This record gives sequence, C-alpha cells and structure tokens, in this order.
Amino acid sequence: MTVFLYNGTALLSAYLFMEFVAWFSHKYIMHGFLWKWHKDHHINDMKPAQVRHEEGFVWEKNDLFFLIYAVPAMILMITGFAVQEFILVSVAIGITLYGMTYFIVHEIIYHQRLTISFLQKNHSNYMGAVIRAHRAHHHPKNKKDFDSYGLLIFPFKHFKS
Repeated sequence: MTVFLYNGTALLSAYLFMEFVAWFSHKYIMHGFLWKWHKDHHINDMKPAQVRHEEGFVWEKNDLFFLIYAVPAMILMITGFAVQEFILVSVAIGITLYGMTYFIVHEIIYHQRLTISFLQKNHSNYMGAVIRAHRAHHHPKNKKDFDSYGLLIFPFKHFKS
C-alpha cells in the first residue's frame, strides 16, 4: 500500500508539475527562441472556423513540441521498467496523462482540430474559463489579455463572463 501511495504521489506531482512546464515553455520557449515553430499555430487560429473545418486536420510546426514532451516520458517509462524503478514509471505516466489532457483540452475542445462532438459542447464553468483564457491568448484585446500561457491554471479574470 505504501508503494502505491508513493507512486501515486509521484504520478500526481508529475502531472501537476507539467502545468508549470507547459506555462514556462509556452511563455519563454514557444513565444521566445522557438517562435518559428509556434507561429503557425497562431496564424492558423486566425483563419475563420469554417475554413479550418474545411481544411480538416493540418499538421503545424507547433506539433513538433509534442516530441519535446513525449520523449522524456518515453525514456522514463523504458528506464523505469528496465531497472524496475517504478517511481520513474509513475512520473512517466503523470507526464503522459498531462499530455493527453493537453491534447483533449487544447486540440479537441478549444481548437477543434478533431471533431468529437460530446467534448465540444455543454462546457462547465471551469472549462468555459479555460476556453476564454485561451481565446484571450490567441486574440488579445490588450497586453494584459496575452497573459494566459498555461492550460489548466490561468488568471482568475477568465472565470467572469
């Protein structure tokens, strides 16, 4: 039981830490020295929704960031199983679960790059705030709107309609 709690804590800690990693890399790397990878993501979002739906799923250079997050998780998973150090596996699972959350929230719910209708309607107050925060990031009305770099944690002002 202790091992399960220990590994569960590692998994949850890794998941939560990934929100900080996502915020930091989005603010300082994607909007910094790797803007050339991330720029097309913002440009594609400026297209009308109808055009994006007609084009269907289009790969963006921004999708390369998936590898930056996935490779360390794969290395931790393989190493953890190889040396039977299951805390490494738990950390890898936490990173992977965050990646799945990011894909669902960012790519499916917000950008609707894949159509999964039950995920794209009837949002809770929290998910509505997530959507407003990301919309403010992509379509800022002023400099303060451009402050939502995280996915699940963002300025409280987005909870207000």
